[in-house]
Amino acid sequence: MLVLLHSESASVHECLKTISELSKMKLPPQGKITTSKIKISTGAFLSISLALTIDLAHQYRPGIAAEYSVSGSKEKAIEELQEKLNSHITPDIEIVDFQLETYTTPVTRRTYAIGVIVFNKPRKVHSEDYMLQNRRKVLAKVLELLNYNPKALNISELARMFGVSRDTIYNDIQQIIKNVEV
Repeated sequence: MLVLLHSESASVHECLKTISELSKMKLPPQGKITTSKIKISTGAFLSISLALTIDLAHQYRPGIAAEYSVSGSKEKAIEELQEKLNSHITPDIEIVDFQLETYTTPVTRRTYAIGVIVFNKPRKVHSEDYMLQNRRKVLAKVLELLNYNPKALNISELARMFGVSRDTIYNDIQQIIKNVEV
């Protein structure tokens, strides 16, 4: 999937706000950004363009973080921008691409530092659902090998192995057999 995002404004704040809103609307809820191209142009207008390719088969949440800072010196503006961008980065985030641009206004001599990060964040799998699916998958295979005869199973031992109650194992077996009969 190809996603193109573009924003342009005389206001740095408005340009970044628009890019953030566009990313929330256009990025899919699931997928992994595989390639990224970021272009930041400064001057009378700030222009930000992103071209992203996303593989929808992966269990990630694609994202974009865009921030800016303003200071009397370039070094201070970059330092403040770095702090803002680092607030978006957690240990599980995979950074795909980033771009930094600075611009000093001719009259006021204020320096703007603009940064964009493109990242992938692993989606959290609900552990209860995951455990239920895996438990039922294992039980279904065992039942298939036993010709769907639940009397051949030791319910208490299975409950102990999976860390659930006997009623839970019994319910799982009933659901598996019901799905086979359908």
